[in-house]
Amino acid sequence: MPKGCPTFRKKKGNEETKRTVHINASHHEHHLSLHHEHYKGNATSTTKYNVWTFLPKALFEQYRRVANIYFTIVAALSLTPFSPVRAWTTWTPLIIVLGVAMIKEAAEDYKRYKQDKEINNRAVEVLDPDTGQYVTKTWKDVRVGDLVVVTKDQQFPADLLFLTSETEEGTCYIETMNLDGETNLKIKKAPDETKDLNQMDFASFKNATIECEGPNARLYQFTGNLLLDGKTLPISPAAILLRGCNLRNTDKVVGAVIYAGHETKIFKNAAPAPSKRSRVERIVDKIIFFMFGLLFSFCIIGAVYFSVWTEKKSPKNWYVGSANATGQYAQYSPTNPAFVGFASFITSFILYGYLIPISLYVSMELVKIAQSMGYINLDRDMYHAETDTPALARTSNLNEELGMVNTILSDKTGTLTRNVMEFFKCSIAGVPYGAGITEIEKANALRKGQVLDDRERPDAAKFRERFFNFYDERLMGDAWFTAKDPATIEMFFRLLAVCHTVIPDGPTDVKSIKYEAESPDEAALVVAAKAFGFFFFKRTNTTITVREHTPRGTNDVEYEVLNILEFNSTRKRMSVVVKEKANDKLIIFCKGADTVIYERLDPNYAPNDEMKVTTSRDMENFGAAGLRTLCLSYAEVDRDWYTNVWMPEWVNAKTSLEDRENKVGEVSEKIERNLRLLGCTAIEDKLQEGVPDCIRMLALAGIRIWVLTGDKMETAINIGFACSLLTEEMHQFTISVYGVEEIEKAEKAGNKELAEQLSHAAVANSIKTIEETMDSKRDGSRFAIIIDGKALSYALSKDLAPGFLKIGLRCKSVVCCRVSPLQKAQVTKLVRDHGDTTLAIGDGANDVGMIQMAHIGVGISGQEGMQAVMSSDFAIAQFRFLVPLLLVHGRYSYKRITRMVLFFFYKNMLFGVTIFVFNAFNAFSGQFIYNDFYMTLFNVVFTALTPVVIGIFDRDVDKGMALKYPGLYMQGQRNEYFNFKAIALWLLSSMYQCLIIMVFVLIGCNATEVDRDGGNPYTMWQTGVLMYSCVVITVHFQVVQVIEQWTWAHHVAIWLSQIVWWLYLLAYGAFPLYFSTDLYDLFIGIVAPSAQYWLYCLLIPCACQLPDFFARMVKKLVAPFDHTIVAEIQKKLQRAGGILADEKGQEPPSILAAIFSGQANKNRGFVPPYDPRSKFYGLVSSGARSSGRIDTGVRNPVLQHLDQELADNPYRSGRKKSAGLPGISPKGSSAGGAAAAASAASAGNVQPVADTAANGAADAAAATAAVAAAPAAAAAVPAPRSPAARVLPPVIPPGGHPNGRAPGRLPPMGTPPVGLTGADTMPSNNSDAPAASSVPMPPLPASGLAPNPRAKNKLPPLTHGGASSPALAAAAAAAPGAIASPGAPALAPPATANPQEREILATYTDALQR
Repeated sequence: MPKGCPTFRKKKGNEETKRTVHINASHHEHHLSLHHEHYKGNATSTTKYNVWTFLPKALFEQYRRVANIYFTIVAALSLTPFSPVRAWTTWTPLIIVLGVAMIKEAAEDYKRYKQDKEINNRAVEVLDPDTGQYVTKTWKDVRVGDLVVVTKDQQFPADLLFLTSETEEGTCYIETMNLDGETNLKIKKAPDETKDLNQMDFASFKNATIECEGPNARLYQFTGNLLLDGKTLPISPAAILLRGCNLRNTDKVVGAVIYAGHETKIFKNAAPAPSKRSRVERIVDKIIFFMFGLLFSFCIIGAVYFSVWTEKKSPKNWYVGSANATGQYAQYSPTNPAFVGFASFITSFILYGYLIPISLYVSMELVKIAQSMGYINLDRDMYHAETDTPALARTSNLNEELGMVNTILSDKTGTLTRNVMEFFKCSIAGVPYGAGITEIEKANALRKGQVLDDRERPDAAKFRERFFNFYDERLMGDAWFTAKDPATIEMFFRLLAVCHTVIPDGPTDVKSIKYEAESPDEAALVVAAKAFGFFFFKRTNTTITVREHTPRGTNDVEYEVLNILEFNSTRKRMSVVVKEKANDKLIIFCKGADTVIYERLDPNYAPNDEMKVTTSRDMENFGAAGLRTLCLSYAEVDRDWYTNVWMPEWVNAKTSLEDRENKVGEVSEKIERNLRLLGCTAIEDKLQEGVPDCIRMLALAGIRIWVLTGDKMETAINIGFACSLLTEEMHQFTISVYGVEEIEKAEKAGNKELAEQLSHAAVANSIKTIEETMDSKRDGSRFAIIIDGKALSYALSKDLAPGFLKIGLRCKSVVCCRVSPLQKAQVTKLVRDHGDTTLAIGDGANDVGMIQMAHIGVGISGQEGMQAVMSSDFAIAQFRFLVPLLLVHGRYSYKRITRMVLFFFYKNMLFGVTIFVFNAFNAFSGQFIYNDFYMTLFNVVFTALTPVVIGIFDRDVDKGMALKYPGLYMQGQRNEYFNFKAIALWLLSSMYQCLIIMVFVLIGCNATEVDRDGGNPYTMWQTGVLMYSCVVITVHFQVVQVIEQWTWAHHVAIWLSQIVWWLYLLAYGAFPLYFSTDLYDLFIGIVAPSAQYWLYCLLIPCACQLPDFFARMVKKLVAPFDHTIVAEIQKKLQRAGGILADEKGQEPPSILAAIFSGQANKNRGFVPPYDPRSKFYGLVSSGARSSGRIDTGVRNPVLQHLDQELADNPYRSGRKKSAGLPGISPKGSSAGGAAAAASAASAGNVQPVADTAANGAADAAAATAAVAAAPAAAAAVPAPRSPAARVLPPVIPPGGHPNGRAPGRLPPMGTPPVGLTGADTMPSNNSDAPAASSVPMPPLPASGLAPNPRAKNKLPPLTHGGASSPALAAAAAAAPGAIASPGAPALAPPATANPQEREILATYTDALQR
């Protein structure tokens, strides 16, 4: 067989399973082999069409839509003698619609063609085997087996076997951004047998053969061998250079082409994403089928009636002449009723075609593109400045689906967290190290009302750097030399520096070196090793060099890397077998999950047992702090066993062409045993900015959140609390099979089948128990489920999945721990198949399956590359951007698209039924009252602009109000605007309006009536113009009635469309008679001079709108929609001159804030400071307000109305304010009550998000300031608080605050002070919703504020020196629970009051005494 021939091509179907390639075969040999059977060339094409296939393929794409098939049939039938209209009037709109869509397809495909041409013509150096010289060829001329040279920063033209480079070690660096989106460099290694060859040595390189697997889509796997000089060398995936990658930091490499063109892995991965259609589109299809059914019923009714009438009655009407109908008039012959009925059916089919909106799909596509490109992609609120990343809508098909999401399924790492890892704590030899406090610990302490002293120690700052945020004086510097077990600590640090695949980059000094790592975790561990004195600075193909600082001194130690046992989701560990060249000792370092490490510990090594207990305890504590943990271990390997037993098995496994991965895994198991435990690391991955607030907002919007993470259960639970996913008010259920005694016994005995049966039964019992517990709780209870990956595998089984889904859907939150990528996709499919609209969000390759499985996939462009983004429908930079994406853009898109679609069907139903009714008055003979040309223009001109404007510009409330009242989002979840009731009401409205138009026009324009002095009666075409005018005006008046907010675009669309109709009548009537036919001079000569025409044009549309108008007004007054109430609040704010919430949903400052901060306010009346929840109208000092010591209570309604009156009418001008709007609850709720607020909103109440927002940020700021001010250990004094709210108590050192004053730091404006919720501030700007603004006032001495924990619904008394103020006590005793009267005695300020407090008290006293 000729050299270079592709032998051993086994095929399974059309898929090549094995390939043999001869490297550098001659041109003649290539020609012979290609003559029989050849591999694909390197020319590529991404176009959908070519010159010959464009027309048929593009037409096929258009006719996949049923409506286009229908319109083509109608146009074809218009060519028959039975057509009542001229053929060109049906063909013209069809050609326009299809032409626009096909031109768009052609333009997009031409861009792809130009890109393909540029890529195929790129130049590359290829070795000519006949001459032995390198020649320049284009990419498209490269063939399998060619040797190519790629220089720095060039892309690889095909999938290559890396043979050599100009580096001494035979390595190169590549960037895979175009392949998987990852920006970090990756190292590639040439085989040892070829790495030392130079470029010209390959001219005689003719006896090498590659045997490998066939082309496939596995980016990170490769199975193949290099046959060279009688040796079989395994080819590692690290020796494969894939097309699409770029060569970096290396001058030149040489490679052999294995796969070319469309057989390369990048093209194998270019399969189109699964097609997704929105729920609205599927409903549109059903409406169209309904309209088809209606159309056919109209046609059948008309055909039957007309055939009967022709047979029975037409002979009696001699003037019709049907008795002698022959030839082209045979369709009216009474002797052939069947043919008459058939002809009538064809006529009606053409005539009633206007029931189906021909421009619907084109308009929807234009609107969705505008929503995506004009709104989502350009929204500054979703722009992340740090990474310069805007939001990106990668498809426009799912815009409206964003407004209907019921369940969000989210990854944690990189999605809820930043994926910026920092080495934070560790445990070595059973001793925990690290003194830091994580964000999770802070958040959970605040949740419990505790304050943690997180002040940084001065010595810690000098050790901090990127990836490293650790300090413990016992380990830093040389301190660990004298620790309890320095040998174990030394081995721990050595493992950190050696067991990894990190690549050093840049100068080899400690401060300047950079590390290129495949994951941030690995980078954090290597940086930690450097900080501890084990500086990894050099890596070659087979060695790692570490500068070790030990008690023996500082030395550069070189380790030979013998084997790397790679990490994967099944193994959950990584190992490195190394040999220290100084002593030839073989060591295996292993790091991984605790479960897999513990199973492989040496039972004969005594310290393992004790260390396992202490390390497990430390890992549990680290997990509770939200840290990611890894267990570290090592073992010494027997040299003879390694060389004679294990290594041959390893080589056989690595060179196997079948099932290589599993065989390598089995061999790895044999060496990863008898390990000695060193300890564990704990890495912090901080929460992204705004995640807790985002989750609260989504909960208020009625969205369930399922978090699917690979973390331990303890870590997931604590992070869930920190980000408000879990709250104290929730009933939490845990499902796990770990710790069940019977199961553990079965596993230890090796009885896997019994263990699985017991685990399945345990999970089934847990699900049943949880369901029974849920049923026993009262309505309104909130639940959460936490389940681990092993239990989840049983819960997803066929018999348990329905029960698990049932209890999961009753929960506000579900947290799945230790899940695999496959389980993520399975959970997503389970929820999706139930019918919920699901949104999956993630940032890594392990989230791709979940993203593609959900109705909507959202990718986060984070630290793990762009694989999730490339598989997603929408891409954002931060999790918090889900709020504007869903609550603003999703909600707007849903309302706009649904209203536009309903308007389309409404107007077409109205127009089509008028044709049907008039035809009925003419015995269904096919007579029409409209001119065929303006019938054609109804959809494409006279009513084309208005629905597009509705779809792009329509909105009910402003963006800020939509964010302030997230409960409005539930309207989309319930599909209120596109359910059966909404569709039926629009269509019934069109039927009623059709009835009004027909009655008014046919009676008012009777042929016996005249509308002018000349005595001329109404003609049919004059009546048709009037009726058409009424239809056009009526459909636009309908839009006028439903619009909530007018824009310039609405005015242009509504009024211009009507003006164009009359301009058309003027212009078309001026054409010659043979063209304008019935409309010749009709408008100017007959219609326009008639005053009755203009009266009817005003009277009839108004009569059509009256029922709708009254029905909408009654609905608005009796049972208004939630958005109607919010819109009224918005209008009140506008009328009052208030500042509406801006684009970010920030609220305007309150009256109290304006009074005490000196800011200007609209109201000039004086409003004394008071606790709005108290029954007493008394003073609240600034010290009490700043420290948060205000007793909670029920807000006095008298005071509430007085507030509002002051805000509405400060000068008592007599203007009355209407009662509170139903459905809006201005009363504040607690921090932990996000789910409760969401539950209340689902029952019909829309609460402003400011009232339900937690005090977490403000609490954290105040707590930090309090701790910083305390010179000694703080003694927390608990402040009274409601059970639902967690209020941070002030920190008071023994003996009071220094200088007699409390800490003066307050949160910024817009956030309530510590201890106050949104209900503590007064409503402002005429809003029914309380504004959450701070009241910056100087603090009062702490000694004067001793709260009474038993006091309820009243303020703490002002005291000085332990005694209450007599004046205040007298005032309180005089009128308990009532408003203080003008005759109340003057209030004496305490001796310690500051000048501002004295001024406030004096003004307050003066106001009471007037």
